[in-house]
Amino acid sequence: MTSLLTNNAAMTALTTLKSINTQLDMTSNRVSTGQRVSAASDNAAYWSIATTVRTDNASLSAVKDSLGLGSSSVDTAYNGLNSIITDLQNIRGKLQSALTPGVDRAKVQTEISAIQSKMKATADSSNASGQNWLSVDSSPSNTNYQATQKVVAGFARASDGTITFSMVNVDVASIKLYDRNAGTTVTKPATAAQVVGSTSLTGTGAFSGGTADFATATAGQTKQINFVIDLGGGASAAIQLDKDTLKSTAKDLSKVTTDELLSAINNQIAASGTAKLGGKVTAGLDTAGRLTFATVGTGTGATLKIGVANLTDATKFVAADIGFGAISNAPSLTAGTAYSALNISGANTKVLTVDDGTGSGAVTVTLNAAAYNNAGSAVSSGAATLNGADAAQLINIQLKAANSTASASFVGGKLVLTTTGAGTNSSVTANGADVTSFGFTAGQTSVGTNAAAGAGTASTTTTGKGILDTTSGTYTAITAGAYSVANFNISTLVGSAGDADVASILNMVDKAIASVTDAGTKLGANKTQIDGQKTFVDTLMKANDRTIGILVDADVEEESTKLKALQTQQQLAVQALSIANSASQNVLSLFR
Repeated sequence: MTSLLTNNAAMTALTTLKSINTQLDMTSNRVSTGQRVSAASDNAAYWSIATTVRTDNASLSAVKDSLGLGSSSVDTAYNGLNSIITDLQNIRGKLQSALTPGVDRAKVQTEISAIQSKMKATADSSNASGQNWLSVDSSPSNTNYQATQKVVAGFARASDGTITFSMVNVDVASIKLYDRNAGTTVTKPATAAQVVGSTSLTGTGAFSGGTADFATATAGQTKQINFVIDLGGGASAAIQLDKDTLKSTAKDLSKVTTDELLSAINNQIAASGTAKLGGKVTAGLDTAGRLTFATVGTGTGATLKIGVANLTDATKFVAADIGFGAISNAPSLTAGTAYSALNISGANTKVLTVDDGTGSGAVTVTLNAAAYNNAGSAVSSGAATLNGADAAQLINIQLKAANSTASASFVGGKLVLTTTGAGTNSSVTANGADVTSFGFTAGQTSVGTNAAAGAGTASTTTTGKGILDTTSGTYTAITAGAYSVANFNISTLVGSAGDADVASILNMVDKAIASVTDAGTKLGANKTQIDGQKTFVDTLMKANDRTIGILVDADVEEESTKLKALQTQQQLAVQALSIANSASQNVLSLFR
């Protein structure tokens, strides 16, 4: 039916047109802005996330700028150091020429003074962004000085919204060349006790004695490495490496690698417990591949000794197998010739004197029928054919009775004399009327060698104004006072004493070159870190841009197609509304 009061068709057409117009406005906005989420009302969650990421990107942009400024400061200081290294090399050359007889040192000093002035000018002018890291003033009144300069290198936002910044720390105190503050000090931290092997183990595929290895038995005994780690004060432990202790770390006992050996040593150190070595010492390899032992504790109280045990056992490894050379705690005297069976039956007597080096005198050992009979079941061979093992037993009985620290053993067909004393002050000497009958020569002596040892150093605080003008480590001349690289003067150094002074100053300059080179190395490491961080920040900003795009960017192709369709729909909706409105006009015509 047709109603004059309600036009349902027009109302429907009008609603459709309004909906199409709303969609058309939205699509037109997306096409014009390029974003499907341009306001919080579009999508509150996506808008919030995108806004936060944009904020983070703004912070990262500031970090990138900071890294650029930091890189500039590092480059400036590095270039200054490079120039000064060249100047120091020139000074060293001048000093070398000053050692030549007949050279006018006053004229050489004129050239050196010019170079010294140039170095100071170079350091003073090494400014970047108002920062000078080579020529500083660390006086308390100078609030701008910082011993450690911090370059902002990173930005992070935690899940709870907390913001943190990471820093690249530049140690200005260790690279400064000049300091106008005369009262500044340099503190060197205490060091740990360390013992370093004498030869490299790098590339060693298997540790073996001759042709044997840990998996091969020799004379009924597998190969071993035995040594003792002593920290003093009762904190010591014996380390034994064999097929049993290595099986947990070594894949192939016939080819034990350096890393596997190292792991096994540290395992035994840890297993010794805190009462001995656990947590107090570690084994490692230095850059040259040498085995090192170092204490965890530092200072003058830290001591460390590495001794090798049981060197007389031919079936065991020696110190050289772990790269420490032929070190021993006690002397070992091996007879020069093989032992031949002795006849001590009847009235036959053999006399040997053994001096254990303790100062108590030599012990006279007499092997005869009485000594043989007193030994009883301790000997197994006959008195007429006394073998080496029994001869060593009879010698030990008499050495023990005399409280001697020496002892005898029979190894590899020869008699061996050892003592329990350690170090270079220990010795053992064989002598006596029948010394040659035992295989020794008259007066044959063996002296002990010290175990490899190291001690820590205490921390020290010295006055220092910089690498070039520091007063710590300078040379005090015989005739002309104290010198530093920044102010030495050789014009008054004459005679043999002057020559000695010039040579010492030359050595001082050479050490300064090493110190400045070390400072350059530190700056180079900082430069590498900053450049790497700049690359990372740039990559991170691009990743954030992609994240924002995924969240808020509109698909332009899709939106433009949709815009075309909505425009067509709008035109159709307008026509439909026009048709709906014309219905009342048709009813009106009935009354004409």
